[in-house]
Amino acid sequence: RQKPADARLNQRGQQLVGMQFTLDSALVNGRGHMRVGDSSWPVIADEDLSAGTKVEVVAVEGITLRIRTLSR
Repeated sequence: RQKPADARLNQRGQQLVGMQFTLDSALVNGRGHMRVGDSSWPVIADEDLSAGTKVEVVAVEGITLRIRTLSR
């Protein structure tokens, strides 16, 4: 019997849900980009965030990562 394939195997964005990062650049109007490894991902948040803010990926909307600030 074969093991079922991981449904997230070819969905890199889904693999990032739950991971934590630090923003390299500020979000303006709740939108911007975030560095993940050697890639840059479009991100969206409910508020503007400054560079250096620690965030968590909470969802993927198309090719955009939805993020939120981590509790301090």
